[in-house]
Amino acid sequence: MGFSVSGATVVLFLGIVISFGMAYTAGSNGLERVTDAYQDTSDDELVRQNTQVGIADAAVANQDGQLYLNATATNDGSSTLSVSDTDILIDGNYISHTGENMTALDVDGNDETDLWMPGETLRFNVSVESEPDRVKVVTGPGVSAAGDVTSEEGA
Repeated sequence: MGFSVSGATVVLFLGIVISFGMAYTAGSNGLERVTDAYQDTSDDELVRQNTQVGIADAAVANQDGQLYLNATATNDGSSTLSVSDTDILIDGNYISHTGENMTALDVDGNDETDLWMPGETLRFNVSVESEPDRVKVVTGPGVSAAGDVTSEEGA
């Protein structure tokens, strides 16, 4: 066996070892990403299963000719929710938390917190142009509750 045959064998062997090292690294990283994504999906599903909300009441009041929707939603599950990740829809229209129509948004009287703990009540007051029929609250994990709007007595 001459030097050229031995040199070519070494070059081919090194090429195979380097190729296997690159393929193994790519495969390992891919498997790690799939495993992490599966774990994240499982964690998200567990949060959804532990999340339960309900509309306690929703009523429209007429104060000096201006209509206001006063509504409360309860966190009946065991997950802590984020107020900023909670969406409010009135007759299918999205209401911004920071919009000019939102006159009050608080959790058990605290308008500084973003945490909506289990057992607490989210209260919101929104000025509306006409009397709505339905209100819906959608939480960050995607769990929602809807309720009919009633008129307050003497409004």
